[in-house]
Amino acid sequence: MNLGQMMLVVGALAMLGLLTLSTNRTIMESNKTQNDSEFGVTAVSIATSVVEEAMGTMFDAAIGDTNVGAVTSVANLTAPLSLGHSVLESYRAHIAGTRDFGDFDDFKGLFLVYKSPSDTASTAGSDYEFVVPGIRNKYFARVQVNYVDLTNLGSTLATNPRSWYKRMTVTVTTPVPRIGSAAQQLQDSLANTLVFPAIMAYWN
Repeated sequence: MNLGQMMLVVGALAMLGLLTLSTNRTIMESNKTQNDSEFGVTAVSIATSVVEEAMGTMFDAAIGDTNVGAVTSVANLTAPLSLGHSVLESYRAHIAGTRDFGDFDDFKGLFLVYKSPSDTASTAGSDYEFVVPGIRNKYFARVQVNYVDLTNLGSTLATNPRSWYKRMTVTVTTPVPRIGSAAQQLQDSLANTLVFPAIMAYWN
């Protein structure tokens, strides 16, 4: 084999290497786009379903209590630090001897897991786990509820004063494996997190 043929072989191998790298990069970018799109659609669906379920309940325990009478003052509403469900309540009454959530703030602190039928492992600390056919990744939904502070609408403090408005924040994440630098891991983590707020109001 002469020098010219060797140069042609080396050039062909170099082009093959570049083509392989380019193909791999395209496949990885395509997979990332697909995963990001799937996460966006699934996360919004999960968050929306949680909010809609909560919106179907009473604004506050005091509203549904027939012994209280007409609620005309925010002072009659649940204290800010007491928002959440009681020990006699559980999500969808899945614990024996309990009743289902009856008001909006009962969802505070709720931790839901959505997973595929092939995922048989339980998640520590979860309140309820949904098995969803066709889902590829595991999704976590965490719920917080607080009063809307009318003097500081962006405040999410648990100590916000009582008002006729409650904000629910549903945070949906997926625990995908992280690779790369700390900055890349943070970027991936933010890309796989959806924060979905909703406000419920009571008009008396």
